[in-house]
Amino acid sequence: MVQIHETTRTLPFYRPGPLTNLPLIYHREHLFPYRSYGDTEATAVPRAFRMVVLENDALRVEVAPELGGRVYRLFDKRIGKEILFSNPVVKPVRILPIWGFISGGIEFNFPIAHSPTSIAEVGCATGKVGDYGFIRVGEREARTGMEWVVELGLMADQPVLVQRTALRNQTGAAHPWMMWTICAVRSTEETEFIHPPHRVLVHDDRVVEADWPGDDLNWDRHYRQMTALFWKPGSAPQFGAFHHDLGFGLMHVADPPQLPGKKLWTYGHGAHRAWGQATTEGGLAYCEIESGPLLDQSEKSQFPPGGEQRFTEFWMPATTRAACDRVAIPSLHLPEWTEPWLGWKHSSWQTEWEAFRGNAGPLPSSPVPSGLDLEAALRRELARDNPHAAEPLALWLAFHKRPREAFAVVEHSTAPTACRVAGLILATALQNSAGAIPFLEAGPLHDPVAVVELDERYAEFGLTEKRAALLATATPHRLLIERRADLALALGQPDEALQLLASTDWPREHQRYVRTTLWQKARTALGLSAAQVPEGLGEDNLAQFGDYWSD
Repeated sequence: MVQIHETTRTLPFYRPGPLTNLPLIYHREHLFPYRSYGDTEATAVPRAFRMVVLENDALRVEVAPELGGRVYRLFDKRIGKEILFSNPVVKPVRILPIWGFISGGIEFNFPIAHSPTSIAEVGCATGKVGDYGFIRVGEREARTGMEWVVELGLMADQPVLVQRTALRNQTGAAHPWMMWTICAVRSTEETEFIHPPHRVLVHDDRVVEADWPGDDLNWDRHYRQMTALFWKPGSAPQFGAFHHDLGFGLMHVADPPQLPGKKLWTYGHGAHRAWGQATTEGGLAYCEIESGPLLDQSEKSQFPPGGEQRFTEFWMPATTRAACDRVAIPSLHLPEWTEPWLGWKHSSWQTEWEAFRGNAGPLPSSPVPSGLDLEAALRRELARDNPHAAEPLALWLAFHKRPREAFAVVEHSTAPTACRVAGLILATALQNSAGAIPFLEAGPLHDPVAVVELDERYAEFGLTEKRAALLATATPHRLLIERRADLALALGQPDEALQLLASTDWPREHQRYVRTTLWQKARTALGLSAAQVPEGLGEDNLAQFGDYWSD
């Protein structure tokens, strides 16, 4: 018998702080219109999270709608053990695209490799059909307007977690996309990765192909740094991990033509292990088994307007190593999946914009969701002489590749934030950096992000005196230390650049290489080896691979 009910789980929550309240459009490192985070508080506060529970006689599944809809726990009643890496804390760290990543459980990521709503609430619904019970989570994504739904289901008598995914694009344009389900499991000295022999793409500080399992690639303990592996086309339906010391494992099974993407991620057992441990407490560590409809993360496909995709996969706990080799796609009689969509009403952010669009609410102060058709409503508001409508309208038009119209909306505004938007449109979309400078100079220069944007334009024209004056008076921030190091290089002072970089306490930032590049340039200018980059810079050494960036 399948049961569904709700509970709460109180967890230590480390609150993230926003990098800025300014809209981060035209930024390669950020995902407009979502907020990016710059820091995480050092002390946790208790927070009760809503959990929706689905269980049968074999498994208990807890889903957290307020954490992106992830499966927070997968408890195997047969052996009395938690199968996933179920994080005992919620502790965001700086991983793209919003620099607020949390680890643990099974998370669903669309239309980018790490979902921008992984620490936000998504829609949730439950139901039963015969002896099948399910929880559905999903949302209409605010950036593009595309939708995703994941159904997590249990049959009454089966120790198998069913995952059915539906994606669609009801907008009038194609959008780049990825879809990866990321499952975190424990990482120990006795964790074995399981997949039949095949070719893999290895991504660490190189991008190379190798034979699996080759030189013990199937043992977590043999990895000395963070590494990703992608199985090449023609791989088997099943893969997973088994912990010989813990006595259990988890296998993933899917039809390869539907879901060819299979990825393994580990931080390894060397210096990079601290990166994964930074997301949790108690010395715990995790690795990931990931699946998706795209083969790897080297590029994004275009999801066509009117397009829809659906696929099914299965998560199967294993209580012995031998059971892992016997895993096959289960023969389950699942009910027909006709209308899974959940829409937008769960999201207070999009809900208030829907009310505004229908002339049933005021102009929101939250970021304008580019995935909604808001042009007519924003122009209506502007015609009512509401000056606050200019900036969101310009941003909406700019996102939809109408920069000249966008610039015209804010060209004569005197509001500092609107001046900044005008400058960004000129510099980035209209390729007029010189014309952008006066607008950026009139922007909100109390904000370090706005200072960086102006300094980048000054640097483009070699205006070192203006750069020095700007950076000397700006509010202190680590972004500005990077810019000061860049200025030192421009002034022929590489030793000062190195001193700035070496004397700053940097946070860890995954797949961001600004400080690494500055360090290498400074060392080269001094005639020194640039090969070894210090750990203290807080940047990893992964080879640049994967089209994660969107702006």
